[in-house]
Amino acid sequence: MTRREAALILGVRESAVIDKIKEAHRRVMVANHPDAGGSHYLASKINEAKELMMGKTKVGASIF
Repeated sequence: MTRREAALILGVRESAVIDKIKEAHRRVMVANHPDAGGSHYLASKINEAKELMMGKTKVGASIF
């Protein structure tokens, strides 16, 4: 996932500050949480986007 894709998933700019990223993550997760009928896949992608935008993972990181 690229930084641009992560920003699109969360609905923020690529240059968003951490507070905006957290706020957007919460809003999107509430709407797509698996316990509320959302998808586990979408929830994992939303979390991945948050981590990437906050700098906790490397852009384009692979599990292989």
